[in-house]
Amino acid sequence: MMNLQFPHFTTNNAKVSKIETCLIDIKDHGHGTFVSENIECHSFRLAETEPGGSYDWHPAPRKQYVVTLTGTVEFIFGNGDALLVKPGDVFLANDLEGKGHKWKIIGETPWRRLYVHLDQPPAT
Repeated sequence: MMNLQFPHFTTNNAKVSKIETCLIDIKDHGHGTFVSENIECHSFRLAETEPGGSYDWHPAPRKQYVVTLTGTVEFIFGNGDALLVKPGDVFLANDLEGKGHKWKIIGETPWRRLYVHLDQPPAT
């Protein structure tokens, strides 16, 4: 069996955000295609932020996959790590506690993304 790998935003025991690697098993589906099992989700939504946009320190609001459709974004994590996300990249945001991460758009293209919410929204 093979797997897909992509960044996983998580926290350590001190609630400091960091990047790990998320692995999802995939199997041969024929015709050169490999697929995972179905992954249940609660909801999804689209978002777009104009060039120059940024978001200061914040934890992920819920466990969610984020698929970048357009734009390039730099993420900074509490442990000092940095990650550059480009169109087509997927990551799992699951740093739900502590300071979280921050991001800023690099370049002149809006950051358009798809959020796939794995959990229900937090109570407000």
